[in-house]
Amino acid sequence: MNVPWSQAQWEKVLVYGLGVSGLAAVRFLLGRGVSVLGVDDRSAVDLDLGDLADEPRLDVARAAALADLPRDVDGVVISPGVARSAPLIEEALRRGTPVIGEIELAFPFVRGTLVAITGSNGKSTTTALTGSLLEGAGRDAIVCGNIGRPLIDCVDEPAEVFVAELSSFQLESVDTFRPRAAALLNLSADHLDRHGDLAGYADAKAAIFDRQAEDDVAVFNADDPLVVEISRRGGSARRRFFSRQSKVEDGCYLEDGIVVEVAPGEGKRPLFASTDVPVPGEHNLENAMAGALLARAVGLEPGQLSAGLAAFEGLPHRVERVADRQGVVWYDDSKGTNIGATLKSLEGFADGTVHLILGGRNKGGDAADLSDVVARKASRLYFIGEAAAEFEAALGGFVPCQQSGTLETAVAEAARLAGDGEIVLLSPACASFDQYENFARRGDHFQSLVHGLEEVPNG
Repeated sequence: MNVPWSQAQWEKVLVYGLGVSGLAAVRFLLGRGVSVLGVDDRSAVDLDLGDLADEPRLDVARAAALADLPRDVDGVVISPGVARSAPLIEEALRRGTPVIGEIELAFPFVRGTLVAITGSNGKSTTTALTGSLLEGAGRDAIVCGNIGRPLIDCVDEPAEVFVAELSSFQLESVDTFRPRAAALLNLSADHLDRHGDLAGYADAKAAIFDRQAEDDVAVFNADDPLVVEISRRGGSARRRFFSRQSKVEDGCYLEDGIVVEVAPGEGKRPLFASTDVPVPGEHNLENAMAGALLARAVGLEPGQLSAGLAAFEGLPHRVERVADRQGVVWYDDSKGTNIGATLKSLEGFADGTVHLILGGRNKGGDAADLSDVVARKASRLYFIGEAAAEFEAALGGFVPCQQSGTLETAVAEAARLAGDGEIVLLSPACASFDQYENFARRGDHFQSLVHGLEEVPNG
């Protein structure tokens, strides 16, 4: 096991990955008198170091230029995008040099109650919604983590509650990390190119619960068999479940349109109505249920949930309604970067109405897993990006489809072919990196294309 860096006499640290979280870690370490060697796969001219560019205690090197891990490095902090299989990291592990992630680096310094959220889909929405529930009840909450602002960037700010979204990449490198309340929303094949298989991915996600104790709370999706399996692994935290489909013994479930909370030895307590959830889709009802249980875990009463729930407006690029043009409604779900996310998004629409834009860079998911829902929900498919041929081979026999190649072509073709009462949905089931810097740029481009469409006859 690694020694928490706060307990070690670290004088020089290698920070691998100089993106947002890496640079935040650099600032944190420099602020505590630690010298830093910043390493990135990019060359120095391609890095944006900002205010750190002239910092005398920061040296910067390209990973490929380092033949070996420097001997004077006391510890290594890796950014989420850096795999533990990277040569420098493997060398550090062989030497016994502590290797931790930004989350582990931050944890000993968090001054407040920590709530952590992970899952294949819905993490950002649930994190933001939980923050909204807390703020609506008058609690001082900071929303952070994979949703945008790194946890390490927040630790010098006192707050009652820190609500952190965590990815499997971040959870790979934790040892002492212990949230007061943690949730696993769902689990489906994702990032298999990094984790190797579903079991490796599940193990990374499950690490969010590893250090919890009896006075902590672990929240699970009772409707997801893989999540239920993880809930059985052990651990001493109180296990609470949420379900849209059946009753649970400890947690909350949907009954006659009302989400009710139950606990052993106690009666039912209403939390909110399903119609109170301000963002559409059954998956967002699940997100709200998880958020409510997390808020309850840190002291909110049922009656305190309504204000924060009503104030929540959703997040960009997550089944975001973009426009209603000539009876066709356009939705941006660019954040749908894996098969599971697209499945959940499709379930929210009427059968046979969806013109679906799919494709990008596949992260190891099996496009065939979409076949049943596509056959039921889709009217036509438009394939883009690197995975276009792969997706057509898996799904082309179920509904009419075409190779569009780019988002520009797909939007233009969907505008011509979609008819009154149908919807056009960008939910790619793939990462964006083959054609865009990130999912947000892809979503922004989609929205600009939709808003730039000329008024042309449908179909």
